[in-house]
Amino acid sequence: MTLFTRVEARDFRALFTRCVAGRPRGPAPPVVIQIRDEMRTVTATTPDGVTLTHTSPAPKERDDHLLLPATVLAEVEGGTDETVTLERQSKLLAVVRWHGGTKPRTLPVGLILPGKQHEIPESPELSPASEKLLPALHECGRSAARENGRFALSRVQLQGRTGRVVGTDGKIALLATGLKFPFPDDILVPALPVLGSKPLMRSKDVRVGRTSSHLVVAAGPWSVWLPFDTEARYPDVLALIPKQPPTVARLDHDDVVELLKVLSGLPGKGEEDCPVTINVGSTVKIRGRDEKTQETQEVTLAQSTVSGPAQRFAFNRCILARALSLGCRILKVTPGKPLVVEGEHFSVFALALDSSLIVPPTDEVQKSSAVVAVSPTPTLAQPVPTLQRSNAMPPPDANGHTPPRGDPADPLVAAEELRDALADATSKAARLVAALKAGRREKKVLASVFANLKQLGLDSGGPP
Repeated sequence: MTLFTRVEARDFRALFTRCVAGRPRGPAPPVVIQIRDEMRTVTATTPDGVTLTHTSPAPKERDDHLLLPATVLAEVEGGTDETVTLERQSKLLAVVRWHGGTKPRTLPVGLILPGKQHEIPESPELSPASEKLLPALHECGRSAARENGRFALSRVQLQGRTGRVVGTDGKIALLATGLKFPFPDDILVPALPVLGSKPLMRSKDVRVGRTSSHLVVAAGPWSVWLPFDTEARYPDVLALIPKQPPTVARLDHDDVVELLKVLSGLPGKGEEDCPVTINVGSTVKIRGRDEKTQETQEVTLAQSTVSGPAQRFAFNRCILARALSLGCRILKVTPGKPLVVEGEHFSVFALALDSSLIVPPTDEVQKSSAVVAVSPTPTLAQPVPTLQRSNAMPPPDANGHTPPRGDPADPLVAAEELRDALADATSKAARLVAALKAGRREKKVLASVFANLKQLGLDSGGPP
């Protein structure tokens, strides 16, 4: 009996570990292999009810149904299409055979008696879906929270009638549009990394369907069965979109390409929330400042256009970079509302940061600030050189007298020692502050999520 190829074993094991949010816990579920009507189905189900399935032709194979320990996959996996076969020795004993390089290998295996829970359900009718479905589910899943609160924020919402996918953690929301689903209602499914796996994303044949309990997403020979929920509460993210934003900036493609090259390296990248200032006026400018050194750099998007009154606000550079990487090119700015970064298929919503993090324009800051003009051939302004005092100073003239005992021979030496001591104290204080902040962050996580939900306008449903 042929079980699978070595590369199929490798891919199945890798994908199944990603069918769980976070690290897998407990023993791995068994692998079910069924041959029926010359079709082979390999499947496994997580404790949360997520099922991964791989189907392949099984010509001239007899119908069979068996359970293997999941550890077999790790033993036989490889990067080739060599087949892995199984020979039954008895009802509960078998030998697995494969070629490891040039040498044949064998592995005694104890089989597991199948039960009713191991029966493979019939696949529902699957409808063709856009290739954009998997990226939409994956990216929205990345925006979901790890834990639920008053809302099911650890899940992704599929809006059947409008063809949208939504994911939010209460701080950032991601909306994917332009999809079609073969059902009219809204459902919530787990946010899982398996939907962004390469074996699935490589397939052009994407299909979707639904049973009474699961959403089935198929890509080539793979399918993922996601248990869905129609009763849990989910925030109304669409209510965030301003109908008539007063200020709209349209970012030029070349500007965005060059901005992404320097955005992560702007000063302030080590600060909490990684803030940058977005200045939307006659042009769009992005500024970053290091709070310790006060070094400031500015990026000008010279080819981008702006309509509406000028706006200036602080924003998380990581969220901005992600939105731009997803193809979002339109900034919609409404005072007191979340910033909307809109694209053809994705839109990102997030609150601006505290106004105290806004960096003023470069003509209001120190002259040593560097300016970056983004254009098809951008150039970084040369940093202003700073004069450094030479430490090689001649010793003071003692006029023939020996310096008093206990006093330094050179006041500069004492000054440098004091400077080093202060630097050491500053370093220790910084580490202490970082440790205290880390502890405070853990305690503020839940309160922060609720506060952000309220600011975003998502907390409109009242208490549960």
